[in-house]
Amino acid sequence: MSEPADDSADQRPLEGIRVLDFTRVVAGPLATRMMADLGAEVIKIEPVDGDLSRTFPPHVPGDVNPYFSQQNAGKRFCSIDLRAPTAPELVREIISRCDVVVENYRPGVMAKFGLGADEMCALHPKLVYCSVTGFGQTGPWAAKRAYAPVGHMESGYIDYAMRETGARPENPPLVVGDIVTAMSAAATVNAMLVKAARTGRGGHIDVCMVEAMVYIQEWSALELAGGWDEPNAGLAHECPILVLPDGRVWAIAGNPAAWFDDLLTAMGRPELADDPRFATPAARMANRYELYDEMTQWAAGFADVEDFRRAIEAGTPFSVAEMRSITELAETDWAAHRGLLAETASGFAVPARPALGSGIGTDGHVAARGADNRATIGGLLGLDDQQLDRLEAAGVLVTA
Repeated sequence: MSEPADDSADQRPLEGIRVLDFTRVVAGPLATRMMADLGAEVIKIEPVDGDLSRTFPPHVPGDVNPYFSQQNAGKRFCSIDLRAPTAPELVREIISRCDVVVENYRPGVMAKFGLGADEMCALHPKLVYCSVTGFGQTGPWAAKRAYAPVGHMESGYIDYAMRETGARPENPPLVVGDIVTAMSAAATVNAMLVKAARTGRGGHIDVCMVEAMVYIQEWSALELAGGWDEPNAGLAHECPILVLPDGRVWAIAGNPAAWFDDLLTAMGRPELADDPRFATPAARMANRYELYDEMTQWAAGFADVEDFRRAIEAGTPFSVAEMRSITELAETDWAAHRGLLAETASGFAVPARPALGSGIGTDGHVAARGADNRATIGGLLGLDDQQLDRLEAAGVLVTA
């Protein structure tokens, strides 16, 4: 007798998991967006003034812009005024039907409404409750206001970049602190869901931006051990970016200091080994931009990046990349093959998913604040139209 067909391979990883999302802007919304892409039902609860990122440019009709669409695609959009008298009671009912709560308010805000982690986890032992802040839920810095630039500064990230490049301190153009915090939150929530399934107990996760930033800096332990000698810095891990005279920009992923002789062979410039500017590792570090000029002149002699790639990869362990914009990348055969982008209901292209497999990816649903109140909350709690009307009249459920 044959075994029954197993369709579990087609099941999305977080299918059947329900997430209540109280987060705004980037770190929290990106974490819950990842959970939605993995198959979770994510119910986004916005306050009366909405998620701030709805106001980010460009301003378009309908309260949904490209930025908001990217961080929130695939969720269901509800809006509750927690200050309304019966709102916390309604939220407690919703939480009783959820597996995960994610919030990024200041420490103590959710507890003020009787919705804090201690109370909710005591009532629902299997609940996974994730709080996302800049400096953590406890400790002397817990009340400090934190945005990504604060996390960059306080975590050693900007200090490291300044010391290693010699450039003036500047924030990166991307909110790195928010991004790594989001990934830390999503990964930890998923792990806690496994624990809850095995043991019947979830718990409170305290995700802190500054800790996440320290965790992802691969040289943290080396610096704490005393660092390295100055001549070994820079070129020991720096990858040259070559700006060619005609405007092309190519990068070499490799270590010019460690593979200097191989590089000179590939370039056909063995005489540079005797050049005082490059005679020692310390000299190469001090004169690295002059070395890059030599490499740029060599690269400029190639008709296209593939010719250059073949020449350098044949003689060194380096690899080569050509600078592209996201728009240019999206137009490549590789992007089409991978299904890099998805279109949202708001008409914007967004990154499709964090990984490929098992139906992972967004369904593209994006809507105005509170647009899914009646269908989502009413359906979840079994409320009829009259009950929903009363909640709207009382200012508990709100719409844009």
